[in-house]
Amino acid sequence: MNLNVEGQTSTLVTLITELQPLLNDEALRIRKNAEVTESMKLDADSWCRSAMGDSLVKLRLFTEQNFNYIETMSILAVTRYIFEMSVWLLLFKMDSRYGLVYSSRLIDTQLRYWKDCKAQTEREVQLLKKFESEEKSIMEEELKKLNEITDSKIKEKEAFKLSSFVMKKIDDNAARHFSIYAEQAKSNGYSFQAHLVENKQLPVITSSITELENEKASFLSSIPEDIKLLIPKRWNWCDMAKKVDLGDEYEYIYSYTSKLLHATPSSITTNQKNLELSEINIFLKYVHVKIKDILSLAKHYP
Repeated sequence: MNLNVEGQTSTLVTLITELQPLLNDEALRIRKNAEVTESMKLDADSWCRSAMGDSLVKLRLFTEQNFNYIETMSILAVTRYIFEMSVWLLLFKMDSRYGLVYSSRLIDTQLRYWKDCKAQTEREVQLLKKFESEEKSIMEEELKKLNEITDSKIKEKEAFKLSSFVMKKIDDNAARHFSIYAEQAKSNGYSFQAHLVENKQLPVITSSITELENEKASFLSSIPEDIKLLIPKRWNWCDMAKKVDLGDEYEYIYSYTSKLLHATPSSITTNQKNLELSEINIFLKYVHVKIKDILSLAKHYP
């Protein structure tokens, strides 16, 4: 029985990876002259076509990179991503005006990225200044200890290790705080690196935020009221899935991802750390069918 299940897994992986040429051909066809230019930014159909072409490229990459080795976290993540992609593509088929909803969400996600980037960069400046202070404090403390050593050979040996010891302490602390610029600070110094980030990086980020806020304001002032009514105040995958009759798929997929992808007490404590092979096959079948469905949707784009 186990060999039969393993054979099914191998067959399903082959069926999925064999879709690569079709995905590639359709992506090339749809993406030809499909770039959304400035003059087309308020054309819903252009956004639908562009998103479809980009989706096919993403699926081709998945089939190339994510099925060489099958494991629980990867297959759940890919399944969930493909499900959410299919929600968008079915929304486009149901009502092409969702192409402009997609454009609106694109601006919002880019804006959120830069705002998060700004917040992280501001934290980074403070961290670099803090590391500079900690470095001086640790160095002073270690120098005091060094001066208390009377044996000259031991003192020389400890002095030789002092700089790398202090640097390692700061590096370990930086790693815990996801410090982006800590590596550069090793050569530039923490104080000067903080100055560079504050005066060179932050203005660029702030400028990007201003540009996107202006783009969003212009977009909202240009689209008709019926499009504005389609744009949800807060995106909810459950609600959007129900709009295109994928409510049951949402419940099934999200129940698994919540159980195994998130560090909930049940996922930490449970004895079942991974999907059974038979369960993996269910998700592989789903991925195979959904990719074929998306290829069928692509045919609607002449």
